[in-house]
Amino acid sequence: MSPVPDFILELRRLVGDLPLWLPGVTAVIRRGDEVLLVRRADNGAWTPVTGITDPGEEPAVTAAREAMEETGTRVRVDRLAATSVHPEVVYDNGDRAAYLDLTFACTWLEGEAHVADDESSDVRWWPLSSLPEMSELMLWRIDAATSDEREARFASPVGQEDDEPAPVLAPDAPVLGVDACRGGWVGVVIDPDRRTSVFSAATIASLVALVRETYDVVVVAIDIPIGLPDSSGRRADAEARRELVGKASSIFSTPTRSALEAPTYAEGRAANVAATGGTSVSAQAYALREKVLQVDEWVRGRPGLEVVEVHPELSFARMAGAPVLASKKDADGVRARREALAAHGIVAPPWFRGGGFAEDDLLDACAAAWSAVRHSHRLSESFPDTPEVFSDGIPAAIRV
Repeated sequence: MSPVPDFILELRRLVGDLPLWLPGVTAVIRRGDEVLLVRRADNGAWTPVTGITDPGEEPAVTAAREAMEETGTRVRVDRLAATSVHPEVVYDNGDRAAYLDLTFACTWLEGEAHVADDESSDVRWWPLSSLPEMSELMLWRIDAATSDEREARFASPVGQEDDEPAPVLAPDAPVLGVDACRGGWVGVVIDPDRRTSVFSAATIASLVALVRETYDVVVVAIDIPIGLPDSSGRRADAEARRELVGKASSIFSTPTRSALEAPTYAEGRAANVAATGGTSVSAQAYALREKVLQVDEWVRGRPGLEVVEVHPELSFARMAGAPVLASKKDADGVRARREALAAHGIVAPPWFRGGGFAEDDLLDACAAAWSAVRHSHRLSESFPDTPEVFSDGIPAAIRV
């Protein structure tokens, strides 16, 4: 039987000896303090069990299959230990190939190890403390598979090792993140010990007053437009939307002040068209009018602390390194957002029904609080860099 899989022979008939890029596996099979090695028939080198993955075959299945085919042993595939690129090989017939190797740590279960095919001339258990002469590459794979590491080893992009992870920040004084919800508003306070506390109230003014009975908050970050345009859209919405590839629709275009002050949606649409020269208003954006006007009145009343506008999806995108595409109302989306918060030192509070807010509202408030922490350290980004100022005199920018 040829050691070359049939699908590669077919490829060779089409491409000749041009280099092929192929997926392969290395199965490092362990029995106590011993590792099972094969001596290759073609070059006499000792190596762990290796093989090429068949089209559509799971790599771990390849590892178990190759162990049985080459050594007659049944193994348990425990974990992916390393990924690496094997340098290009030039075979005696001139064929060239390079391999993406997936090294698996395996445990011997049963079977007397023996030469089971014509790819090997010997099969033997070797003590890990006295392995035969081997290539550095194979020794590296054995070391990865027999280590206590849980994560797979891999080659990092050039320069990445010089990049320090973003610091896990705590505010010097308490900050508050706020999100609108069915019952009014939900807020999450993060204190200097990174502890979180949840508050809810019917209005933004009553929420902040409730919080300030316990915490002397220095920044309030709120997910609602602050600074309303007169005759155009806001740069804040447009620039933040460009940052959310795949989630841009989560940022509504803020209607003009005249549209939001109109008592009905039909009147609001007409007012926006008149003010902008033809741009209408979405029903979703107009539906926020009461909340927007409530915050507008509160901010213009000078509440005595710093208030900034944020957008939770933009905050989560910065935390996770990319927009979180899973819906915030699905289990996967909830898990992804809680994990993003946890990676930045924020343990999102548990959620229970009956509080007037949904779990996604709670997590959005946590994300707003994270941006409030960044802003308190003067580390937040601003979209746009220089806030716009409309006739209300309020700087309009989304912070993250």
